[in-house]
Amino acid sequence: MHKSDGKAAWQIYQWRDSRERILIGATIAFSRKGFYGTSVREISLEAGLEQPSIYHHWGSKENLYWACLRATHLFMLRNLRRRLKIRATLAEEVRDMFRAVSWFQKEYPEFFALLFALVYSSPAEIGERYTTLYGGDIFAFVKRTFDRHPPKTGRLEKYSLTAHTLYAYILAYSGRRPVNIHVSFYQALRKVYRAL
Repeated sequence: MHKSDGKAAWQIYQWRDSRERILIGATIAFSRKGFYGTSVREISLEAGLEQPSIYHHWGSKENLYWACLRATHLFMLRNLRRRLKIRATLAEEVRDMFRAVSWFQKEYPEFFALLFALVYSSPAEIGERYTTLYGGDIFAFVKRTFDRHPPKTGRLEKYSLTAHTLYAYILAYSGRRPVNIHVSFYQALRKVYRAL
């Protein structure tokens, strides 16, 4: 997990060039205050570059915000894929999904918080575009698991419950939550499974 210790994002995270340096700085800044609460000056401080550099590389705050959302989402998906293994049962794979999300939130809380800001502090058109392009990615994880381990009963209900519970879990974990919250979400889901 990255600790800030009062340092700006560009001093903590690795970056290849000034464009990526701005992207990382903006992600951290946006994760704190959302789109509307973050100024280009704050992004400049996190990136360690002057404001004209931000406009040179990204054109506008909206373009930069979109790039941050997209990069964060893809970064999260890559990390989740690395942590998810094919297991012997549906229950084991579903449990691993909750654990993987929990791990990502613990390791990259700033990036995770940006996904929360997407829901509560984004221009409508950006939120809609993001949902249209990437909203199905979590469903895809769940679908692959259910394709490998089809339940004997209630497949559609269990699939839907799993996908929506995972989304609810991600949103719940976006703010400050108790340690091991994934256990309560997973246990609740297992109890519903037994009822179907």
